[in-house]
Amino acid sequence: MVGGSLILSVAVLVVAFAVLSYSVFSFAHVRISDVDMTELDRLRREGILPDKPRLVEDFDLIHAKIAHVAPAVYLRQEFWLRLYFHLLRAARTVRPNAAGLDRELLRLSAYQAHHYWVAMKRLDALRNPSL
Repeated sequence: MVGGSLILSVAVLVVAFAVLSYSVFSFAHVRISDVDMTELDRLRREGILPDKPRLVEDFDLIHAKIAHVAPAVYLRQEFWLRLYFHLLRAARTVRPNAAGLDRELLRLSAYQAHHYWVAMKRLDALRNPSL
């Protein structure tokens, strides 16, 4: 307890959670703000992702595909990606029609699509080593 007060302890916990959430949100927003959408479009053209964007399902599908290939190519997904994804989903429950949140989810999926491209290139290099 902070200062022997339960109310003060809860207030400190709430403020700490708000600061942590804002920090993750800011860091992730900067990391994905200039992401290239070409890999996400390529995944749609190849049929890995459906033609019509489904923001949450697309991210989960790409995340699962990377998780499936990652041990073979030694690729770890950053922890902040999943945390930012959950923060965006929570924000979308509060404001379901916010175009900015949808755009962030799309950028996050594009960021993951680039990671998937890297994983597939590494896997291809393992399967077909050049001498």
